Amino acid sequence: MPSIKDAESIAFDRIKNLVADVLKTTREITEWRNEYDPGTQEWYTLINLAETAESLALSLPVEMLPDEEWRHVSPAEYAAVDTILAQLEGSEVE
Repeated sequence: MPSIKDAESIAFDRIKNLVADVLKTTREITEWRNEYDPGTQEWYTLINLAETAESLALSLPVEMLPDEEWRHVSPAEYAAVDTILAQLEGSEVE
């Protein structure tokens, strides 16, 4: 059975392929949503399912995401976060 303790046992390539398929499908549904809306309850259920599936897929650890979904953080973004954190630390009430 795959285990985090034995990382080699996790089929990352298979997971990446499945996540890519899920994201492709959810993006197709989003395109359809923009072009076509029959207003049926089934349609809204499909939209909700697609949004939930996309959120779930993108919440996986980056190692499980397809390479094209990786987003590398720039040094400017790190600096901005550091600035915000410093401001938040200075504004804390003791």
